[in-house]
Amino acid sequence: MVTLSEALAAEREKRRNLEADGLARKEVARAVLSSLADKLNAAPVLGWTFVLEDQAIRIFHTVEGTRREAGTWTMDDQLQLLCGQTTTEWVTSESYVRVIDEAVAVTAKLIVDAEMGAMPKPATEGAEITRLPRRS
Repeated sequence: MVTLSEALAAEREKRRNLEADGLARKEVARAVLSSLADKLNAAPVLGWTFVLEDQAIRIFHTVEGTRREAGTWTMDDQLQLLCGQTTTEWVTSESYVRVIDEAVAVTAKLIVDAEMGAMPKPATEGAEITRLPRRS
C-alpha cells in the first residue's frame, strides 16, 4: 500500500523530471535554431533577412522598401523543425546535419516561390483569340 507521502514524493519527482526535460528541449531547440540562423545568414541573399528571436527564426522579405514576414522556423516538442506545413525529421546527433541541410533547402524553396509569385504574370487578359483557317 502506498502512503500519501510516498505518492507526493513520486509526483514531485515526476514533475521535476518533466520540467528538466522541457528546459533541455528548449536549450536544444535554441541551439539548433541558432545554428540554422547562422547557416542562413552565412551568405546574404538580397532582400531576405533571417532573424533569430527567442525560439523562432523569422524570415523577412523586403520588396520596394516594404518588409514582410514570409515564414517562420520553429521547433516542436518532438524536436522537429517546422516551417509552414513542412516538418523535418527528428533532430538527433545522427540527423542534425541532414535536418539543417533540409531546412536550408526548404528555405530556398520558400524564397524561390515568393520570388516567382512576385514576378509579373504574362499579359494574356484582353487578348483576342483568332481562329486559323482550316488546312485542306
